[in-house]
Amino acid sequence: MIDSKIAEDAKVTAYKCGDLIDLCTGPHVPSTKMIKAFKVMKNSSAYWLGNAENDTLQRVYAISFPSKKELDEYIAFKEAAEKNDHRLLGHAQKLFDNHELAPGSAFFYPHGSKVYNKLCEMIRVEYRTRGY
Repeated sequence: MIDSKIAEDAKVTAYKCGDLIDLCTGPHVPSTKMIKAFKVMKNSSAYWLGNAENDTLQRVYAISFPSKKELDEYIAFKEAAEKNDHRLLGHAQKLFDNHELAPGSAFFYPHGSKVYNKLCEMIRVEYRTRGY
């Protein structure tokens, strides 16, 4: 079944560690000895090739680092980024909101409109200044 879904010129590798066999395009570290710290970010199941009649596979999303310090720095960076997410801040500051029926559309409150219009004005000035 796998042979029929992989292009002839595709480079696919299989990595084995204990009972785990990972079929993917890589890249991987040459040796797990290089990994001193890792964190599983999320996991999920998926059907092979997206077909519900095929076997279920387990997806694991993880990140690894050569030191615990680098992992801790990465986790702190991600936590700070989540706290500063514009979607949360815009809602908390009553600048804009989203609706479940139009998730990609921002609906501005009065102060949000002022900020948006100022940004547009600044961009227009920069376009003229730079000759666009």
